[in-house]
Amino acid sequence: MQGYYRFPSIYKDTVVFVSEDDLWKVSLHGGTAARLTSNLSQITHPVISPDGKYIAFTGSDEGHPEVYIMPLRGGTPQRLT
Repeated sequence: MQGYYRFPSIYKDTVVFVSEDDLWKVSLHGGTAARLTSNLSQITHPVISPDGKYIAFTGSDEGHPEVYIMPLRGGTPQRLT
């Protein structure tokens, strides 16, 4: 995949990063990245929780930055703020 990869977050052998204003997940050893979100707004600063179960990130779905959380395996993001 070509593009810009920003804001990496690493937990064990998993890397979550932002590209094309969405979250992606890939093995630290390489391979094909899986898209975790498909939003129309900007997503930034993902952080994987210390237990590796969740990703927290900033999203602007409603026009201003809000904090969201979602399972690392994928799923529906939940807005926290």
